[in-house]
Amino acid sequence: MNLLSIEDIDLQVGKNLVKIARSSIERRLRGKGESPKFEDPVLDKYGMAFVTLESDLGGKYELRGCIGYIEAVAPIKEIVSKAALAAAFSDPRFPPVRPEELDQLVIEVTILTKPENIEVDDRRKLPSMIEVGKDGLIVEKGIMYSGLLLPQVPVEYCWDAETFLAETCIKAGLLPDCWLENSVKIKKFQGIIIREESPNGNVTIMRPSDIKCKLPLTLNE
Repeated sequence: MNLLSIEDIDLQVGKNLVKIARSSIERRLRGKGESPKFEDPVLDKYGMAFVTLESDLGGKYELRGCIGYIEAVAPIKEIVSKAALAAAFSDPRFPPVRPEELDQLVIEVTILTKPENIEVDDRRKLPSMIEVGKDGLIVEKGIMYSGLLLPQVPVEYCWDAETFLAETCIKAGLLPDCWLENSVKIKKFQGIIIREESPNGNVTIMRPSDIKCKLPLTLNE
């Protein structure tokens, strides 16, 4: 299997992936149009990605959906298409996107590396093994509990590593200090962000550390 790496992502690849995401949503909403065709072999590599949708409300952005895949089960062009459709129409936190919202959506694609278990002899050392601005986190306990936060999230919300762990535990439906339990698996991964500057606007590529910190908040506020 030819796996995509975040080093494969240049501006043109990023533009193509955003175009795939937007056109997938547009075709579902309007029932017409063809899937864009690209000759770039990078798009045929298997990869992992999340698609995040935000509504542009006069320069203020609100989350409208976020779904992704953490296993490389298909070429990245298919993963991004499926993730975009799921973010727009299947995120249980939001109603499906309506046609009149399409021109207000800002699309963000995050390409991920393969998650790896963090192995540690003392769970209290976990925060020191996480680099905010670089790492994303997954918390898992058995088959019932799982939560993921992208690497840009702790930067955006001004969290330190311990808060990042606690918030990922909460995302998994567990207590904030669940990361201290040996039965809980903690995985980390890295990512690169491809984002529209405005709805259907210019595309930029960013590292998670490039994200600007907002006022301190929790995901539940």
